[in-house]
Formats: sequence, C-alpha cells, structure tokens
Amino acid sequence: MNLNQLRYVIKVAETGSINRAASNLFISQSVLSTSIRNLENELGHEIFIRSSKGIEITPYGRIFLSYITPIEQQLQLLDGFLYRERTPSNQTLSVVSSGFPFVTHICANLYQKYVEDGLHIKQQENFGSEAMSMVSNQLADVGVVRLWDCYQSVYKRQFESMKLEFHPIVSLNIAITVGPNNPLFEHDQEYVTPDMLSDYPMVLYDYMDTGPFSDINRRLNLKSSSSRISTSSRAAIYEAIAYTDAYYLNSDYSVCPYFEMDGNMRYLPQRTLRLKDCGIKSVIGWIKRTDQPLAPVAQEMVGMFYEYLAVDDSPEILAEDW
Repeated sequence: MNLNQLRYVIKVAETGSINRAASNLFISQSVLSTSIRNLENELGHEIFIRSSKGIEITPYGRIFLSYITPIEQQLQLLDGFLYRERTPSNQTLSVVSSGFPFVTHICANLYQKYVEDGLHIKQQENFGSEAMSMVSNQLADVGVVRLWDCYQSVYKRQFESMKLEFHPIVSLNIAITVGPNNPLFEHDQEYVTPDMLSDYPMVLYDYMDTGPFSDINRRLNLKSSSSRISTSSRAAIYEAIAYTDAYYLNSDYSVCPYFEMDGNMRYLPQRTLRLKDCGIKSVIGWIKRTDQPLAPVAQEMVGMFYEYLAVDDSPEILAEDW
C-alpha cells in the first residue's frame, strides 16, 4: 500500500468514475485501474464494484475511505506547511484560479515588479470545490472562482464548513461560447435563446456533471442534446469548442484563448453569445481562509483583481452582499 493508491481511491470515490478520476489525476485509466486492483488484492477485499452502469463503492470500501480521507487531508496540510517553510513567508504568493487568463497576467506583472526581491509565485489551476479545498487546506493563499448565484446557499454552506470567506467582484450575464463548427457561430444576433441549443451537446467541467450543480440545465431551461462532454481541463474545453459543434456555458466577459504554433500566436476561433431572458448570474470573486490574514503582496494582487475587471464595458464592481 502506498500514498498514491490512497489518493486514487479517494478521487474515484469523489468522481464516481475511473475515467473522470484518471483525468483529474493526469494518469491513464489502465494505470489507475491496475493500481486500485493491486490494492484490493493486498487488502483481500473489493473497494469498488465495477459494472456496465459504472462504479460503486462497497461497504468495506466506505469504511476504508473513512480512515484514509483524514490521512490525505493531513498530507495536504503538510505539503502546504513544507511549501511555506522553503521560502520566507513574505516572499511567497500562492494562488489557485478556475482558469482565468487575467490571473496569469496579474501574476506576471507582480513577478516583474518584485523579481529582484526573490518573490516566489505559485500559480495553480483547479475548479469548484477542489479550488476551495486548496485554499482551505492552505495549499493556496488566495483562490479566484466563478460561482453561479442560483447555488448561493450551497456555496455558503461550503464556505462555512471550509472556514473560507468569499468576496464577490463582478456579476456577469450567462452566455454560451461556440466555435466555427456550430451553426450559431454565424448567428446574426448577439444573443441566443435556450431552445436554440437543443440540437447541440454541452461541454462542461466535470464538477458540474455531478452533485448539487448537475441540475444547471433545468435551472437555465436548457434542453441540450443527449450528448455531452465533461472534462477537468480548460484546454480540452477550448479544443472541443473549436473542433465540434458543442457549446460551453460561459459569461459575457471572457478572453479568447490562444495557442502557439511555429513561434506564432494564434487564437482559437470562438464566439460568445448572451443567453437571453436568463435570471441567473455568474459571479467572479476571490476566497481566503477566515483565520488567515493576507500577506502584503497577496493584498496587492487582490487589489489588482478589482482594477483588472473594472475596465470599460465591464459590469460594475459588486458590493459584498453574498
């Protein structure tokens, strides 16, 4: 038994899928399946039952999971402690974001400003509850997340249980993003209605595919195609939009992704259209632990979030009423 096997079991239990767990762990399905099978052989008990309908944890597996989850949480705390101890606390900045390019730009600006002071910036990417857990477990000083205001009560319970405070920055209209293989790419209006999306699959982050957020289609009155694409990778979402007729739930304030080829910067073709008559808003904000004050450089970074998002044609800065 090794620590990787424990992490694998926890991730499979969280996602309910070998495929999703392997994607989140950045390993192949075969490596993950073999590792868990070896662990089950060592224990002499099955942790998961595999069938054509998916994967289900066994009664033995639930007990095993209850013992190993605190171990994994303590290891995350230890990792955060060791990271902070390697460099003086006033020279480190760790941020996790849900794939926002503006966070990368801000980190680059801070690096250039403090390069002679030896500032160590650690930028990470994660989504939903995973990003919140990283801040809660002190693996990141600050998190930048996109939330849906229709789930405000769910988020508040998460913040309270994780000892986090959320500071909203901007409220955005819900929109969809499509690529050139979707006929809506040539749509002659700047908005779409839910019924116009019924023939196309949705691509979404896998944390939106299960749990309390999986009813987003119903809340938005979307009747999508039975096909859907879920992933934990921002790059995979952009590529799915570029090369299929899928659409991605987004906001009407986004940055066009790009890639580099032959030394030249090329933008992936996409178009963002507002979802008409939608009563739900997307809120971008930042999180921190309630019991941990921000270092001066982290406070400076947070101030830059507001400056960056308060540009011409962007929504007004929100009051902290969440």
